[in-house]
Amino acid sequence: MKYVGFFSFLLLITSIIPAFALYKSPTLEEKNNFDQLLAQFEAVNATKKDVSDVIETFQKPLVSTFLCNSQDVNNQIITTVKTKLAKFDQSTVHQDLVTGGSYTWHCSEDIQGGKITLDCNNELRINPSVISNDTQIDPKLHGIENLVILYHELLHGQLMIDAIKSSILWQQETCNIKSGENIDYSYADPDHKIINYLQTQFASELVDKDGGKMITKEINPDETKNGTFTVKVLSFQDYPLFVNGTKITLRTNNILENSFFQVKNDVFLSGHLKDTTKFGLAWFYLFNNQKTQNITYEPVPAWTKRVAGLWSSGNTNDKDFFAVIDYLVQHNIINSNSEKNTVSTIPHWFKKNAHLWFTGEIDDNTFVNSIQYLISSGIIS
Repeated sequence: MKYVGFFSFLLLITSIIPAFALYKSPTLEEKNNFDQLLAQFEAVNATKKDVSDVIETFQKPLVSTFLCNSQDVNNQIITTVKTKLAKFDQSTVHQDLVTGGSYTWHCSEDIQGGKITLDCNNELRINPSVISNDTQIDPKLHGIENLVILYHELLHGQLMIDAIKSSILWQQETCNIKSGENIDYSYADPDHKIINYLQTQFASELVDKDGGKMITKEINPDETKNGTFTVKVLSFQDYPLFVNGTKITLRTNNILENSFFQVKNDVFLSGHLKDTTKFGLAWFYLFNNQKTQNITYEPVPAWTKRVAGLWSSGNTNDKDFFAVIDYLVQHNIINSNSEKNTVSTIPHWFKKNAHLWFTGEIDDNTFVNSIQYLISSGIIS
């Protein structure tokens, strides 16, 4: 009998552990939490890997049969995968880490007459305290983190199912396994080499849709002093919409004693790598506490975007771009703090925003709001 568990700490710090406890049914709260989260997850419009196979295993077994080659040790692999929701184990909650959830591969293995039979009765658990926000996560981020926790656990199931169904390497290795040797379950990604990327992409898109920004920072052990570090994470000059009244939430993986601080427009992270042989990861979430103006009173003319593109690439001068801002002010697309509707200076870094607007990477309202910020903050007048 093989038990392989994957646990989510905070937003997704996980470890691989053996699990020998008997199955316990989930509470009614856990069942309701899971049903609601799954419905939200399946409905959400964001880029995510297809995890429908593992989701279906909650309703009916997934059976995969693979015929080995004639020269292999074994001639057939039959795998049955079932998943059920289980009661969360509070003993997995540590003093310094909060466990969000877990997915456990729980398979019995039988090899007889050249036929390998894997019968997997897997379990997914979600911490009701985390889902109900007893840990006091920023409410703006809470719903997103819950979806990411569920996605993370489903990926542990789906990635292994993908290997069972279609990985030539896994199938060849298993076809040639002998009695007493271990089946390889590492395709479930216990080290999160695949999952970290997928969940970051998913979370980042959800944060963007909710009007925020997600910034990821990787800490290389070689750039630390015996694991201790202080590094610059971001500059608000690159994120002009998130300067005044911004709420910053930090999540980390393999980083202890972490803290962040701001010096002028720059944000720095300090901490210590828990395992100095592995990279640390930090996720910063920026949400603006203040309401921003997202309404334009007239369509933004196409010619203004063309001028912005020329200005950002150095093919026209500042005076021509001043004319764009003057036009936006005069037509009430942005509001001016001054009776004089002219502009004299524009920060050099703002050319990056103009380029992103010209290339379509940010929309009209986002660019207009960034100009509005410069005017409202007195950076340009």
